[in-house]
Amino acid sequence: MLPVGEVNRRKGVLVTTAGIVLISPDSLILRMVGSDPFTLLFTRCGLACFTLVVLSLLLNRSRGIKQLYRLTRPEWFIAVMFALSTTLFVFAVMNTTVANTFVICSVGPLFGAVLSRFFLGEMVAMRTWMAALIIIIGLTIIFSGSLESGGLVGDCAALLGAIGISAVFVVIRKHPEISMLPALAWSCVFVTITALPKAEPALLTMHDWGLLLLLGVFILPVAQALMTLGPRYITAPEVSLIQRIEALLAPLWVWLVLGEVPSKATLLGGILILVTLVGLALWAMRDEKHVVAT
Repeated sequence: MLPVGEVNRRKGVLVTTAGIVLISPDSLILRMVGSDPFTLLFTRCGLACFTLVVLSLLLNRSRGIKQLYRLTRPEWFIAVMFALSTTLFVFAVMNTTVANTFVICSVGPLFGAVLSRFFLGEMVAMRTWMAALIIIIGLTIIFSGSLESGGLVGDCAALLGAIGISAVFVVIRKHPEISMLPALAWSCVFVTITALPKAEPALLTMHDWGLLLLLGVFILPVAQALMTLGPRYITAPEVSLIQRIEALLAPLWVWLVLGEVPSKATLLGGILILVTLVGLALWAMRDEKHVVAT
């Protein structure tokens, strides 16, 4: 019989992986609908908000309602940053390749580690600084390719979104007691209200609504719930390693369905970034196991 710690670790790996795999077709669905970013944001986040509220009430029962309107300052900060990052993500997907978007967004945890050094005073290992230098080179290659293809604005949006998510990681690290579902629900409220004036949901077809309902009511809220639950049972390096799956799956779905092929610059820079991040996560996992063993 496996020890409780190993059972919980396997549970965390399974739950986190399920969340990442489930959310990976998000960008494909946005591309298939093909509407303007404001309409996509309004419908995507409006539907997700409804489901997140229901999930919060079901999971927390009597405490669910209080948690929804009694957010702490850190939770409000997370809600705002998630709203900004979501907006930037959708804008990026619609203005650059999906491969560019996810490779650039994948550097968020690394930014988080660097920000932790300046805002939390945490020591950053030399390997992290080395990885940051390599990733800067990879991003430069990707951005240089976008100068020719015209996707530079989308790349910049993805980078800003990654920085926003990294700020969220820093706050969560300082306040691990934070309940994420209410913050995520409020982030969807902010995006929905902001996008409403320019959204045109009446122009969507029945097929579009079917895809958006699948995304907003099921994929997004369930995946986000799984991705916030899983990390409670596994280490940060393990979470970071599992998250790299999305940067591979999302462009794969778009390529299989829509035939979008990443450029040579994206492939070269993306491979450099992803290999660096995977190596960094594996190195950190080895160090943590060594510390536990001693």
